[in-house]
Amino acid sequence: MKIIQGFIIVLFMYFVSGNLFAQTDSVKSDEVKWEMKVYYFVFLNAVKDRPKIDSLTAMEIQKGHMANLERLYKEGKSKLAGPFMDGGDMRGIVILDVASEIDAINEMSKDPAVINGRLEPVIKQWYGPAGLYVEPNARK
Repeated sequence: MKIIQGFIIVLFMYFVSGNLFAQTDSVKSDEVKWEMKVYYFVFLNAVKDRPKIDSLTAMEIQKGHMANLERLYKEGKSKLAGPFMDGGDMRGIVILDVASEIDAINEMSKDPAVINGRLEPVIKQWYGPAGLYVEPNARK
């Protein structure tokens, strides 16, 4: 009886270890293939020596800025946007999915914070994964 139990344990270990090694080999042989595309990475920088404005005007400009970011997202032109939290000159980023740098410039020129000289967009072409998508949990 002990011989049969020992044989069953050895047989079980053989099959388990064989499956583990087979899985490891198949994972190693599977090559991850990325489809890539061009996006426009926009750094929103604070404008140096920007004019002083009252808090009500600043609040209205900020509301317009947020509405513009929302518009870009709803139109499928913005994949991601958000502020940097360190309070430095670089205030935030936007990743745009548009056809050209000219389109990126045109979209950012509609932003009230840009129009009113509060933020200056610096646009860089960025090669990233196609299908970039961020699900905004706050919208659920």
